[in-house]
Amino acid sequence: MERTPAPIQPIETLRDGRLKATIWENSGQSGLYHSVTLAKTFEDRDGKLQDSNSFTGAELLRVAELAREAHSYVREARRDMAAEQQQEPANKRPRPNGRGR
Repeated sequence: MERTPAPIQPIETLRDGRLKATIWENSGQSGLYHSVTLAKTFEDRDGKLQDSNSFTGAELLRVAELAREAHSYVREARRDMAAEQQQEPANKRPRPNGRGR
C-alpha cells in the first residue's frame, strides 16, 4: 500500500470575517523562510467553500491590515528562529562550509 504524504499545513491563519492571511513556513537553499497568501472565502453555487484572491475596494483596507498583522507575525517568528540558533551549542552548529563537526 502506497502512503501519501500528509498535506502541508500553515503555521497560522489570521482572519477578519471572510478575509484571511495564511502564513506558511518553507525551506529553501538559504534555510527557512515564510510566505503569506491572502484570500477571501466564499460559498459557491453548490454550497462548497472556495477561496478567491480578488477583493472589492471596500475590503482593501481590511486586507492591508491583515497583511500588516501577518508581517508582524513573520517578523516575530524570524526573531524566535534567530534566538534559537544563538542558543544552539557551538558543537552542534554546522560549520560555515556546510559540514557538521
